[in-house]
Amino acid sequence: MKSLVLLALLTLTGCSNPLVATNLTFGPDGVQANPTLSGNVGGATVSIDP
Repeated sequence: MKSLVLLALLTLTGCSNPLVATNLTFGPDGVQANPTLSGNVGGATVSIDP
């Protein structure tokens, strides 16, 4: 999982308009964070939601 996130961050360095967002979910098990990475590559928007 960590290698996937590292690869995604390295890929986003070559993107225009990089964005890192976090979706927080509050439930009976506590708070869960779900990061989303996105950016524009060659005119297309690419999103990674691990």
